[in-house]
Amino acid sequence: MGFFDLKAICAVCDGEAGLHRYRIANKEWVCPTCYKKAGSSLKKFIAKATADEIREAIAKTSNNSTELDHFKATKKIGTLVEFDDYQKKWLVLSEILGRRNRSIVYRYEDILDFELLDDGESIASGGQGRAPINGGYFSHTGTMAGGLTGKRRTRGVCNSLQIKVTMNDINDPVVYIHFLKNAKSKRDEMVYRSLFEQAQECVSTFQVICDRENNQKPLTETAFSVADEIKKFKELLDDGIITEEEFHKKKLELLR
Repeated sequence: MGFFDLKAICAVCDGEAGLHRYRIANKEWVCPTCYKKAGSSLKKFIAKATADEIREAIAKTSNNSTELDHFKATKKIGTLVEFDDYQKKWLVLSEILGRRNRSIVYRYEDILDFELLDDGESIASGGQGRAPINGGYFSHTGTMAGGLTGKRRTRGVCNSLQIKVTMNDINDPVVYIHFLKNAKSKRDEMVYRSLFEQAQECVSTFQVICDRENNQKPLTETAFSVADEIKKFKELLDDGIITEEEFHKKKLELLR
């Protein structure tokens, strides 16, 4: 009995897997429809994916479609990157015509670090918990000044200019933004200078986002911690374990 004579059930949807099915972990099968719904995040290692992981990927893809519908760009950089600062989300546009129909929506808080790569060489980097990029500083427009020029390569032609963003996502930990990909461009020409300025603006924007996230997290955690402590002492007061004077004294100590 050959492969095409065997009937198989999709481990995800319980429907017939069909002839063009895919083998997954635990010697199970997934149908082409579920495979497609799972999106691109699992396709590289579909043979090792479990049915639960595929269900999770399908739910994530469906949720991303909803987020795309509600995404409202407040900042655009060329035809490559968009930011929704109200919802604190961002996305990379399709390299073809700058469309967002297949884009993945990412959250600001999941950005761990990033690098600007010129022909594979890191010329600027930053991220959460890190100092401003290569000693550079931000102007009032949010664009980084200084720190980049000295690190740029001196070779006359550039083949690749991209930003590598590391995300807090075990299934999709790296996002690339390609400003120049497999195309030679002279560094003294307008095309390269324009793309480099866009990359510089994008790097600066990421650092501003990370700085804001760094500033917000400790404050939020502290606020919750103090509120919880005050609540505990209020309960002790209500139970008659401490006096009102002791409660107010402890409250003032916590709020300082």
